[in-house]
Amino acid sequence: MQTHRPAATADTHYPIDSEAISETIRQALLFGCVRPSRDELAATDEVLRGHIPLLLAEARKAAGPQLPPDPHRLSRIEKHLAVPLGTGMLSADAEVHQRARDCQWLLAYYTARRNEYRHHPGPVPPAPPGAPAAGAAS
Repeated sequence: MQTHRPAATADTHYPIDSEAISETIRQALLFGCVRPSRDELAATDEVLRGHIPLLLAEARKAAGPQLPPDPHRLSRIEKHLAVPLGTGMLSADAEVHQRARDCQWLLAYYTARRNEYRHHPGPVPPAPPGAPAAGAAS
């Protein structure tokens, strides 16, 4: 379930919800498995655009010798926020995936710094018909 918020700005201070951000990232990255509609891509892009400024602000505020963020990557992520969602399906899909990866990197930095990191593996595809069940003896 996506948490819809207006796009954050440098002056906006929403609490960072790691679980909601993780869910949005998972949804965006699953678009590679299905053909989303333009509306789905636009909605997910809007949510990611709300999460990224919050995480960017935290990364910049927390920069320190123990876990220094890559300043070039932070700058690239910030510049990428200014890029509008592509008009074609392929470009829109690529933009959403890149924003999801940016958000994923920022969230990993944020949670590692706060000792909250939890691995969230993606969905496991079902076994093909006739395949032995997991853990079954051969």
